[in-house]
Amino acid sequence: TALPISERKINFKQFKKALQLCAEKMGVPSDTLIAKITAGKGPVAVGATKAVKAGAVDRLTDTSKYTGSHKERFDESGKGKGLEGRHNFDDKASSGYVGGYKGKDTYDKAH
Repeated sequence: TALPISERKINFKQFKKALQLCAEKMGVPSDTLIAKITAGKGPVAVGATKAVKAGAVDRLTDTSKYTGSHKERFDESGKGKGLEGRHNFDDKASSGYVGGYKGKDTYDKAH
């Protein structure tokens, strides 16, 4: 072995020894193995997940297809307006009551 099992790091001399041992195990000259390693392109993410824009995602994020109050939250280019896009607040909604509630201000506050 190039290194005792208890060791975690190796120096360059130990790395070269490990390459020689690998070459012997593979039955190829160590120069051939070193040439294959150095000819490589370096680390590559094989099988990494790529961002996919599926049909459903396109449809859900296309701001040109938004309707109603959602449509007002974006400008013509599709960029969000932030709070400016939400300036029309319903008085009932901002007070905490829903549209169909008829008993506003009838709750006895003594409870």
